[in-house]
Amino acid sequence: MLLHHEPGTPQLMGQMNRATVINILTKLGPISQTQICDLTGLSRATVSTIIADLRKEELVVAVSRAASTSGRRRVLLELNGDAGYVIGVDLGGTNMAGAVTNLLGKVIYSLKQPTCASDGPEAVFQSLLRFIRRLAAESQIDQGRIKGVGIGIPGVVVKGREVQWAPSLKWKDYPLVDTLSAHIDFPIFLENDVNLQALGEYWYGLGQGVDVLVCLAIGTGLGAGIVINGQVFFGSHQAAGEVGNLVLDTSQLGQPYPGFGFLESWASGSAIGQRYMEFSGSSELVDAETVFKLARQDDPIALKVVKGFSEHLAMAIVSISTVLDPELIILGGGVAKEADLFLPKLEELALPVLQTRPRLVASELGDIAGVMGAVALTLHNTNGQLLSSYKRVGE
Repeated sequence: MLLHHEPGTPQLMGQMNRATVINILTKLGPISQTQICDLTGLSRATVSTIIADLRKEELVVAVSRAASTSGRRRVLLELNGDAGYVIGVDLGGTNMAGAVTNLLGKVIYSLKQPTCASDGPEAVFQSLLRFIRRLAAESQIDQGRIKGVGIGIPGVVVKGREVQWAPSLKWKDYPLVDTLSAHIDFPIFLENDVNLQALGEYWYGLGQGVDVLVCLAIGTGLGAGIVINGQVFFGSHQAAGEVGNLVLDTSQLGQPYPGFGFLESWASGSAIGQRYMEFSGSSELVDAETVFKLARQDDPIALKVVKGFSEHLAMAIVSISTVLDPELIILGGGVAKEADLFLPKLEELALPVLQTRPRLVASELGDIAGVMGAVALTLHNTNGQLLSSYKRVGE
């Protein structure tokens, strides 16, 4: 997807080898050339050439020396975080969050503002454009050193350029990259927001070093981002991880679910508020945050809602674990902030059913997971100066 060369050409192989070395430096640096060779299987000559090129471009620096077992000293190498900057944006239906980071993902400046989705699709675009410009300007960095902008979209993204459908933003077949590129000079990369949450967890959160990772995003709806061996898995129709469409028994088969899927009509932030209204007989709109607050006060209706939510979410945990056998499932999204109220129940209900059990944890990155995923997307898509192996599994 990212490399526009015929498979197997020397140029492509060179770029792939370079990407591999950069990934190792990003994840494991400081590290020696010998260790890079051992981990990648690349020859000493190949690694030496790549490192020489990266040092010439000031993308790699020697940070210290360490004695080897033979007594000889070796140079430890690290990606030069100050060689450039990236902008990451998590564009939500209500708010957008963003950050400027260096090449090691260190946050230089962050920002949050309303999306203005209720004002229409063009208002969303203008708000996003102003937001990116604010991040670049208010971070007070040299804008000539910005390597790109990564944006997480709450919808379907086609070929990393067009938003096919994002209902909360009122965008349909919206050519976002081309439209933004008419106003800003930075390279722009798009991806689904839940996939970016998973990518953020893999590179900067609790998913570091995990081969099979699922980030279960519990917000307005319910979705999952899947990372396998460092690559986001999308499926043949870009729909892998749409766990909100799961059903629980045969009575739910053969029925259309035009809005929310069946499971997310029970296991999501919106569902929590809706169930409380139904069970209490109230016509007043209640949000999930209020329901959890009431549950902490031992409100019986709120406790009943949280119990039902936990039972339905446990079904998603079982289904995900059975099909993918992940090492780790991270609970993310706004509802995960209240995970202490339902995580023990999830473990009690789901884990005994499974032959192999994943670790279940709540995200430590929280709201910034999607932003850091957008940062990772940008870092690992920038050709030439910084190319990495981010790609869609199967492409």
